[in-house]
Amino acid sequence: MAGLRLTPRELRELIREYTGREVTACMQCGLCTAVCPVASFMDLHPAALVRAVQLGGVELPKLRSIWICVSCMTCVDKCPRDVAPGLVVETLRQLALKNGVEPRAYSQLPIDETTPSILLVTYSRKSTG
Repeated sequence: MAGLRLTPRELRELIREYTGREVTACMQCGLCTAVCPVASFMDLHPAALVRAVQLGGVELPKLRSIWICVSCMTCVDKCPRDVAPGLVVETLRQLALKNGVEPRAYSQLPIDETTPSILLVTYSRKSTG
């Protein structure tokens, strides 16, 4: 991802610019993860993803969670600190796409009998433009 070289501070500021939210306000209560319908399919659940952004440990090419998130925004409604993890995910997805990171192929999704159909539908929407 040659086009994206951000310090942790620059990443947090970019997310603030895109979302109007402050990721450093997250107190890691885990409510976003508790209400997420696909958290168990993510490599980093919503609270862990916000924490990674806080600390600057996000590697977009390796991150699967931004493609798994179904954008239901339940986490946004439930966040007691108004961090809006769903909007953070949307911002990271846009950064990935703008910097040449390709969406994951269906074959890379964790599909079995427990996979929610909404995951497949929204993934299709996100990866076909």
